Amino acid sequence: MIVRILTVLFLTQLALVAYLYWPESPRQTSRDALVTAVNPDTVNRVEVSTDEGATLVLLRDGDQWNLDLGLPADNSKIRSLLNALLTTDPGFPIADSEAAAKRFEVSDAGFERKITFANDDGYATVFLGSTPALRKIHARVDGESAVYVLPLSSFDAPADIDSWLDTRLLALQAATEFSLYGVQFSLIDGQWSRNDNTVVDQTLATAFADALGSMQISGLVDPADHDAASADEVLRVSLSYSGKVSQLAVLHNVESDQYYFDSERFEGIFSTSAYDAERLLDSAKSLMTSEN
Repeated sequence: MIVRILTVLFLTQLALVAYLYWPESPRQTSRDALVTAVNPDTVNRVEVSTDEGATLVLLRDGDQWNLDLGLPADNSKIRSLLNALLTTDPGFPIADSEAAAKRFEVSDAGFERKITFANDDGYATVFLGSTPALRKIHARVDGESAVYVLPLSSFDAPADIDSWLDTRLLALQAATEFSLYGVQFSLIDGQWSRNDNTVVDQTLATAFADALGSMQISGLVDPADHDAASADEVLRVSLSYSGKVSQLAVLHNVESDQYYFDSERFEGIFSTSAYDAERLLDSAKSLMTSEN
C-alpha cells in the first residue's frame, strides 16, 4: 500500500516537473491586448503583407481610412482588425518557442499575414499563421516568442485592394440635384422639379435619388482589363454634391454582361453588380419617359 502511494506521488512529481520545464510550455501570463506597444487611437498606418510579397497599405486621414492610392477604405473592417489585435485580451499563450512559431506559421520567415501598425511614435508588427479551427488563428507579436490563438481569420486581414475598398464610396446620400440627358432635377422644399418646367413624377424622382444613394461597387478594375475597356456607356449622370459637380457613367459589356461605374470623383473604373447598375438604369428610364 505504501509503495503504491509513493509511486503515485513520484509520478505526480514527474508530471509537475514536466509541466513546468517542458520546452514549449507556454508562460502562464495574460495581457490586456496582443499588441501593447502602440495605442489603437493613434494608429495612422496599417501595412498588411503576405509571405509571397503582396503588400497593401492603409492610411488614416482624420476619421477616414484610405488605401494608399487615395480610395476610401472600409472603416468598420479596419476598426475590427484594430480591436482584435490592439484592444482585445488574447488570453494565455498556447506555446512559447521558436519551434512553435515555425509550426504555427507565425515565424519571421513563414506566415500567412504580417501586419504592421504604426503611429507618429513608433510601430508594432503581428504575424498571423495557421488556423486551428473556424474563426481561429495563431498569432505572434514580432520580437516575442509566445504564440496565441485569436478569434480571427486571415480573411479579416486581406492583402488585396478590393477586400478593403469601401463598397459605397460612389453612393450619393440624400441627393438634391442631378442631371439626366441635359435635364436638371432639383429638390426644393421637399418637391422635385425640372429646369424645363415639366411636371415631375415625385415617386420616380425619389426612386432615382434612392438608387444614387445605394450604389455599391465590387472592386477596382485593372487598367489592363479588356472587358472593362470594351464596355459601352449606357447612362451618364451629372451629380451635384458639396458645391461640386461630377459625372458618373454606367458602362456595360454586352458580351460578358458585366457592368462598371466610371466616376470623376475617383480615379479608375469600378466593377458593380447587375442589380445596382440596372436599378439605376431602370429608374432613370422610368423617370425620363414618365408622362405627367
